[in-house]
Amino acid sequence: MFAGRYLWWMLMGIGIFMFAALSLDYITWLTIQLSGCGDMSGACEPVLRLISGMLKPACIWAAIGMLFMATLLRLHTLSLIWFWGPIVAIWFVASTPILLFLAADAVALTQPATLAALPVAFLFLAALVAYLVIAVEDGDRLPLAASVPLHLTLRLTAVYGALAGAAFMPDLSRIAGTLLDMPALSVIIALAQPYLQTVLTLGTGSMAPAYAVLAAFIAALAASLLPRAAAPQPSRSTIMLRRLRR
Repeated sequence: MFAGRYLWWMLMGIGIFMFAALSLDYITWLTIQLSGCGDMSGACEPVLRLISGMLKPACIWAAIGMLFMATLLRLHTLSLIWFWGPIVAIWFVASTPILLFLAADAVALTQPATLAALPVAFLFLAALVAYLVIAVEDGDRLPLAASVPLHLTLRLTAVYGALAGAAFMPDLSRIAGTLLDMPALSVIIALAQPYLQTVLTLGTGSMAPAYAVLAAFIAALAASLLPRAAAPQPSRSTIMLRRLRR
């Protein structure tokens, strides 16, 4: 998926998500007011079940699925799917609870406490999505591979972000155990998460190391967009010397 088409699909997904989060509640209220079902006890239940119970969740999950699939297709187009695909999948899974929370209460997005509680995996994902919007395949640049040090930095910070997403996701053990029908896996994840959190925060219990790695990830993404210096062309005397040696 090329950059322009990727941007279009991402805007479509975000638009559907915002519509479900901001507009469907008002549409429900307007429908109730116009139908007059509020005058009879229980008469509005079918409307509430249809819009709030079926239509809104369907729009939200469709938007999340659209964003996820568009990102995977974009990575596939750039030949980055094998490493970055699993990383992005973990970031999306770790970001889904906050997306569902914002869909249920979109006003919370304007609250400082909500902004401060955004998962670090969501911030990693937002940075990568913003990078993928750029037409990085144009010219002679390789996506996410401007140089070996940058390439290594991006991969290491991305792995850290994926581990942080798994470590700080409260419902991961329950979700994994339910989806895979493995209660033992839920216990293992629940026991491993505190130790992984301790390692990722360097024993401080603070998110400062995670935000420092996030800053390094964003800086590496930005640096990979910088034009590379052209290789110096050999001088005429050097070319003549090589020919004489032959």
